[in-house]
Amino acid sequence: MGFATGDVVQKERQVVATIHFPLSGMFSLLVVLKGGRTLETSVVGREGMIGARAGLGSHTSLIRVVAQLPVQALAISAKDFRKLVADSTSMAGLCLRNADLLLDQARITAACNSFHSVEERCCRWLLHTADRAESDHFALKQELLSEMLGVRRTSVTDAANRLQKRGAIAYSRGKIEILDRRVLQRLSCECYRLLKRNSS
Repeated sequence: MGFATGDVVQKERQVVATIHFPLSGMFSLLVVLKGGRTLETSVVGREGMIGARAGLGSHTSLIRVVAQLPVQALAISAKDFRKLVADSTSMAGLCLRNADLLLDQARITAACNSFHSVEERCCRWLLHTADRAESDHFALKQELLSEMLGVRRTSVTDAANRLQKRGAIAYSRGKIEILDRRVLQRLSCECYRLLKRNSS
């Protein structure tokens, strides 16, 4: 099944009914606060799955899952997935490993949001997105990036302008192109490498 950028795959405070296995693209896991403010805690691409904890029992999601890039994914009902997990210790182990990876991602992201600049975090996010898009070209609205990073849009605009002046990216009409990945990696915080290692 396919999802377009912005599609909501799982709503917060709802029982997980379907488990998704991305074949391409990227899902964002968002904490939603009062007033509709959101903050990305982790992302999932081909290395993971969405809704794995439901394989270990009925699970109500505390987060919203949104397709951040166009996604192609396999899907299985939570009921069928629980049967599969009950019959397979290796599948149960995979569910636990996935949960651990997401927890580690959330911990690293929390530290990153607390200690690193908007520009460093923006570089990290662009690099991770390019990795999962498997391309240095992808669509990106500044409003969306500001929501993912939990900052004002003007902060993202300023960071993007600085990155363009340094020749790291080109940004126009909602399209991003990474021009110099080495510059972007140098300007990113260490969290890019930590998260990349975590997801490999």
